Amino acid sequence: MTAQISAYGRLVADVQSRTTNNGNPMAFTRMAVTLPCQKAENGEATFWLAVTAFGRQAQSLAKHQKGDLVSVAGNMQVNQWTGNDGGTQTGYQVIADSVISARTARPGGKKGQQGQATDALRRAQEQQPPTQAYEDYDQSQAYDDQIPF
Repeated sequence: MTAQISAYGRLVADVQSRTTNNGNPMAFTRMAVTLPCQKAENGEATFWLAVTAFGRQAQSLAKHQKGDLVSVAGNMQVNQWTGNDGGTQTGYQVIADSVISARTARPGGKKGQQGQATDALRRAQEQQPPTQAYEDYDQSQAYDDQIPF
C-alpha cells in the first residue's frame, strides 16, 4: 500500500544526481518539514524526509541546493533498517511526482535586494492620488445577471 504525500520544507543536504542503468536522470536529497506539535516547547516539530526524483523531476530537483525551500509531492515509503546500536531505525522517503521551487525572485536577480521591490511599490502608491472607483461602485447591480442556474 502506498500513501500520497505533499510536503513543503527546506533542503538539509545538497542534491546528489545520478544516472540510472537505463540512462534516466535521478536525484536525491533530504528535507526538513516543520509540523505543528502541541508537546514541543515551541509548538513545532521537525519531520525528516528523504526525497528521490526521476526524469524531469530529477532535473528540476538538481537545480536546488542545501537551504532552498521546495515543495514536493509523490508516493511516500517507510524504510526500516538495523542501526549501528542494533536497534530498528525508521526513515521516510517520497518518490517525487512533482518538485516545485519555493524560491523568491529578487529584483535584478541580485542577492540582498529583497526589500527594494516593496519599497518601490510603496513609493509608487504614495505618489498616486487615491481613487473613488470602489466607493462609487453600485453593489446592487453586482449580482443581477439572471443566470439560470
